[in-house]
This record gives sequence, structure tokens and C-alpha cells, in this order.
Amino acid sequence: MPRERAELEVLVTTPHSAPVQGASVRLLGPRGAVVGQEVTPGRFRVVLPRRGDYELIVEPGASPFELRSLRTTLFLTPGKCGNVLAAMSGLEGVRSRVERVECAPGRSIAHVVLDYVWFSHLGYPPTLGNRVDVLVDGEDGWRAVAEALLAARRSIRVTTWVYEPELELLRPDPLAEPAEREAYTIQRILESRARASVLVQLLLWDPPMLPLPGEARRVALTAGDGFEVLTEKNPTERPLFGARYPFGNRLLGEVQIGSFHQKTVVVDGRIGFCGGMNMRQNDWDTRHHRLFEPSRCRFTRPSAHRARVKEGLCVADHPPRHDFVARIEGPSVAHLEENFRERWNRLVERGAPHAERSTFVPPPDPAALPEAPGRSAVQVVRTMPAPYAERGILDAYLRAIAAARRLLYIEDQYFRSTYVSEAIAEAAWKNPRLAVLVLTSEAQANHPFSGAWSHACFERIREALPDFELYGLRCAGRDGRGKRRVQEIDHHGKLLLVDDVFVMVGSCNVNDRGFEYEGECNVAIVDPAFAATLRLGLFRDYLGGDPRLGKDIERDVEIFREHAARNAKGPPEGEPHPYLVPFAPRPRRSQIFDRSVF
Repeated sequence: MPRERAELEVLVTTPHSAPVQGASVRLLGPRGAVVGQEVTPGRFRVVLPRRGDYELIVEPGASPFELRSLRTTLFLTPGKCGNVLAAMSGLEGVRSRVERVECAPGRSIAHVVLDYVWFSHLGYPPTLGNRVDVLVDGEDGWRAVAEALLAARRSIRVTTWVYEPELELLRPDPLAEPAEREAYTIQRILESRARASVLVQLLLWDPPMLPLPGEARRVALTAGDGFEVLTEKNPTERPLFGARYPFGNRLLGEVQIGSFHQKTVVVDGRIGFCGGMNMRQNDWDTRHHRLFEPSRCRFTRPSAHRARVKEGLCVADHPPRHDFVARIEGPSVAHLEENFRERWNRLVERGAPHAERSTFVPPPDPAALPEAPGRSAVQVVRTMPAPYAERGILDAYLRAIAAARRLLYIEDQYFRSTYVSEAIAEAAWKNPRLAVLVLTSEAQANHPFSGAWSHACFERIREALPDFELYGLRCAGRDGRGKRRVQEIDHHGKLLLVDDVFVMVGSCNVNDRGFEYEGECNVAIVDPAFAATLRLGLFRDYLGGDPRLGKDIERDVEIFREHAARNAKGPPEGEPHPYLVPFAPRPRRSQIFDRSVF
């Protein structure tokens, strides 16, 4: 090889070090373009005609993960030990970059990382070939969980925020007496699987000053029953009050306010669930959100009381409730289980309460890992407090907002994150045609303690989108005396959907504590056909099945806003269904509590 010529290797990977097969590598120099030849997946060989400055262009090609291209400058200069390679892009940051350069005998090597568009560089890598379904509301969600639990053969691993043993996963006869319904409760189903030699491991948040529920404590104290229970505290301490109220913080100091808010179920390492529903009695409803639904009564309510609810003579104990849970089969289930294993084994190692009656979760057996049965790319993303200190959910959320071009659709219990409102405002300034639709709880947005931050975030977006408004969900119907009644639906969901391409669902709310230090778990999904179907199904639920829906995103947004404006004058006529109303959070004079408290 002539002395001036130089051989260069370009290694192209994702942020999680997976080779990017089929990428395009070109170097533009004074003598034109030189194209790299792929010798092994993600490894490209380039022979440069001479030393000097080159523009390096790396494009991902048909990568199954949507990746960002890279354009940067390489400097190839002579040195004492041969050619010396340097790159314009720095070695830090999370965007596409030259991660490092090195010189080997006879060649120089550039390590290129192509950043994800949608997924986070933090935590577990995204995987391909997952089968995903997002189940809407508790009837469908808990039914799917119950079916998986009852079919378990080896192991059941559950994380949840609050655990009420009386939660009925299945409710086939809402008028039945408690004794007839007891077999359908989460506690009895888990106990039945433990008796069938299925190892049941239940991981709960350990809240300050609140005891473990009696049924959970009983099995936790029983050795050898195949039903193990551990609890975990969140060590995060923060000041309660905002900067305007320093006296309160000086008086109280920093307070332990974090929790472990994850809600996951993994069955046999094969089926996983990740969502927002707690294992509480109120976390159940049908997709219809009927006003008088006897299945929303407390477990202990007798048949006679439930019959009165069905007849519209009294209301159920729990209001209509809206939520989501994702059911997953495929390689990302291993990451849901790894999240459980990491937390559980650490507690056993540290000798947490009941650890002496608990067993370690082994690493997954590669031979037993599930096959890739579907088409969705999925990433398990987390917020984790110290010592894990992970903010993958926030990273994925901000990436999705930045990537949005047509529609940013959010459903969440809260909408008061300064990170999200700032990112949405920036995206709207850059792209005035971006539609932003946010469904949230009107009660939470106007909460006396935390509503100030909801209003502040709302106003920040209004600076960029003057017509921006929030939407609440309501249901209407007539009681047993013929009187028309309206009730707000308790919106507990945590859903992000962008451009009918990207979906994220899980436990993390749109508040800064969820993004910073709560123990949270979400799944991020890239699958255009899946995302479009999910979004259209939700629109049809809220818009009474309007037959005009389904033409394109922009037209559907117009129909959405048309219905909301009409509903502001009164409930829609016809068959009762959950419906939208626009609202703006009430102004608050002061922000008493710090932004990260609620």
C-alpha cells in the first residue's frame, strides 16, 4: 500500500453496543467519496487515498431500531507510531458520536455510536420481536393477569405500590356474596398457585408507619409455603416546601418522601405485565365506565347492596377508574424479571425483614428464554433511586417529545412536570403544526396542595400554544329515579403516544418526582401499526365511535376537539360512554410545596 494511503476501520454500534448491520459509511475528502465495505456486522473497512481531513457520514440504513445519523470530521495525520486519528465530535454526550478512536498496527479504528431516536441509552437495551397488547382499564387488564397467574407452572413475581389482598381480579357475578367471590381475589389466586408448587414472590413498597397487610404478613411469616414477601423502602429525602418557604424546611429538614411505585407481574419468565394499576380494590372498572357499576363496590359489600347500585339507587364505593397495563411476550420480559431480580436479591443479601424465609432469584437460563413471537421493538425503562440512580423514563419521554412531528398524545393522572412542559413548549415553538392533546385528572390538576405546579406547567405550554387546553374524562347516566347525573372519571393512566409510531405505558406519572427518584417501571414500544390501532381505539371510546375517525391523524384531532367543545356545553346524547371535556387548571397564588414533592 502506498505510504500516503491509510486503512481505517469504523465500528458502528447502538448505545447498548449492539452492532448496526447494514449501515452506510462514507468519507468525503479532497478526492471525492470513499465508501466503507462491511466485513462483519457493524464493522466497516475503508481505504483512504491519503491522510488529511475527511467528513465522516454514517447512516443507519434499515436498522430495526430507528437510529440517528452521524456527520462529523475525522483528522488522519502522521505520527511516530503510524497514522493518528482524531475526531471532531467529543467523547461525551448521548447523541450520535465518535465514542473513541484508537490506532492499531497498520490501521486506525473509529468507534461510532448511533443514538436512538425513541429509546433511551440508559438501562436495559431495546429488544425486537415482542408481542405487546395494551389493555385498557381493570376488567380487561386484571382478567389477563388472572389468566396468566392461573396458568403459571414455575414462578410468579410481582411488584406493586399498594397491596390489598381483597382485590378481585375476576368479577363474573357482581351481585354474588363475598364468600362466593373470594376465590377470585389476588390473595387466594396467589395462594392457590403456591399450593400447586409455583414459587410466588411478592415485592411491596415499605411505606413509613404503615404495616404490611395482614394476609401478606401471614404468608411472609410462614416458612416453606412457596409464598414469599419482601418490602423495600425508598431512601430518597427531599425538602417539602418551595424556595419561598425556607422556614418550613429549616424546621423539618429533608423528609423521606420517595416510594417504590412499580407495578409489574412476570409469570414463568415468559409473560410480563407492566402498567399503572395498583393491587387495590378501587383499581378496577370496565371500559364503559358506567355510573352505576356494582362491580366497583368494596369486596365486603353484600348482594343486596350491590343490587341497589345496579338499580341506580345508590353509588358504588369506588368512582369510575381509567388505567392501562401492557401485556408482553418476547425478549423484553427478561428485563422485567431482571428488574425484579435486582431489587429482590439486594434485599435478601441485606437481610431485609422476612429475607430469612425468601430465596434468591436466579439469573435467567438462556435456553429457557422466550422466543420472539411478535413484531414490536420494546424497551423496559426505569426511574430508580439511589443506589441505582437511573432516569431512563425521563430520557425516553424527552426523546419522544423531541421526535414528535404530528401528534403528541398524553393520558396521565398528573400533568405537572416542569421537564415535560418545557420540552413540549420547545417542540411547539419549533413546529407550530404539532398537535398536543393531554387527558388528565381535573381533580388532581386543581388539587389545593399540588395544583399550583399543574397551572404553572399549563401556562408554560400556553406561551407556545395559545389554544392549548387540557381534557378530562366524565361519564353520565340516569339514576334509578330518572335523574341525570354526571361524574368525573378517576383518571389513573400513564400513557404517551406519538405520531402513531411510539407508545409508552407503565407506572410513572408526569410529575418530576416520578422522573427523578420514585421507583418506576415503564415499557416503551415502537410499532406503527400497533400505536395507530391503540390510539384509534381510545378515540372511538371517548368520541362515541364517531364513524368519521380513521382517515388520518390531523382529521382525527379535529374530530377530537370538535367533540370536546360540544361536550363543554353538556353531556353527549345517545348511548352513554366516557366523554371528553376541556378545562384549564385554576390559578394558584403560591407554590407552597417544592416541584419534586408531588
